[in-house]
Amino acid sequence: MRRVFAYVRKNSQLGLAAVLVCGGLTALATNIAALAGALFGASAALLGTWITEGNNRRVATEEKSRRKGEARQYLAPELHRAILRTLYIHDRALANFTCASAEHDIKPNDLKEDSIPSWPVLYPNAPQVHELSGDEAVALIAFYDSLHSLAEMVNGWWEREGQLPANIFNGILHSADESLKLAVSCVEKFELERLYPPRNEAVGTISSRIERALLTTGKFREQHILRFQAKAANKERKTRPRTGALR
Repeated sequence: MRRVFAYVRKNSQLGLAAVLVCGGLTALATNIAALAGALFGASAALLGTWITEGNNRRVATEEKSRRKGEARQYLAPELHRAILRTLYIHDRALANFTCASAEHDIKPNDLKEDSIPSWPVLYPNAPQVHELSGDEAVALIAFYDSLHSLAEMVNGWWEREGQLPANIFNGILHSADESLKLAVSCVEKFELERLYPPRNEAVGTISSRIERALLTTGKFREQHILRFQAKAANKERKTRPRTGALR
């Protein structure tokens, strides 16, 4: 009964039409034909209005859904490009971080420009942005905002004097990690894996590539910590005074 009452409250015209039909049947049973006809006519008018408004709401909902789908497809290419660029930056930051941590003689020849994100062209001024749902817009805003943080990190710390390269590239790597974590939601909401399937299975989907990148970061940081601890322990052994020596 609660569902019936809730449905009637939501569709008041249908409920009123039902009341008028009942009134018309009562008038018809009491031989008041004129009143019965008027009530039946009013009920039919209300029912027609209810059907028309229902059809209009359905059409409006379908139109809104269509515009949202078109907006996602319109904004998807530059979003895909920005995520791929972030994956590239992550890969180069990881290579530089590893070389600096291991103190290799051969250093990557990356330039600062190689670590600058790819900026969107359509976002945020394209009208299609306003057609996105709230969740889609929030995901897009969070990801693109993280790219600004990544760019600020690169511009502010690249080859900064007095800073260890391992620390600098670790910072860039951390910023790229944060951007990739936010990209996961965008991949899902904008259906990037459907729009941009991998060229072959070895490459993997964009989600799997992001997952691999984040896992690799954790492993390489663990190795960096182990190298740092081993180096510190070795230095301590060399500087520790020898005890028990014969006089």
